[in-house]
Amino acid sequence: MKDPFKIAVIDDEEGIIMSIKANLSPKYNVAGYTSSKERLAALKEEAFDMLILDYFIDNMNGRQVVEKIRKFNDEIYIMLLTGRAEEAPGLEILNTMDVQMYCEKSADFEKILIIIESAIKSIEHSRKDGSFGLRIKKLRKINNMSQDELGKLLGLGRTAIANWESNQTEPTGENIKKLAEIFKVTTDYLLGYKANFS
Repeated sequence: MKDPFKIAVIDDEEGIIMSIKANLSPKYNVAGYTSSKERLAALKEEAFDMLILDYFIDNMNGRQVVEKIRKFNDEIYIMLLTGRAEEAPGLEILNTMDVQMYCEKSADFEKILIIIESAIKSIEHSRKDGSFGLRIKKLRKINNMSQDELGKLLGLGRTAIANWESNQTEPTGENIKKLAEIFKVTTDYLLGYKANFS
């Protein structure tokens, strides 16, 4: 039996944490924290699959929290949640922060749950044997390469690599060729047409 999907929630609104827990437990293992410092310490000690992070929390903002997390964990999937979109606009956040998802707090809580469930399905899909993202991740690990290091070889940021590995986006044909050269495999292998190395 596989381990339950683990979600950490950092939000200074206890109601948001309780609502997420009430709707996602016991299907998923959800831990909630109203203090960014408390959660940062726990994230270093415990492996989580996903972090739902409020942009404005105690004396730090989401950007500062994400920067600290990425220093010790470059793989956790981060969904940024905000109730003040005018101060943290979606496109700007996705373009300038190392996060995979953005969601505005809404009176319609079901919309938030749909976005969370969609992200979970995407993460789980990326972990299935045979997925493009999993192949990239395995090759990167075999070559002792971080997402940052692979991104630099391709002239891309770490977020682009993270999004490939979570099957959020796919590389261009040119980047698939470059990946094949870097990892010394065929493009057919990367694309799933062949289940072995060249």
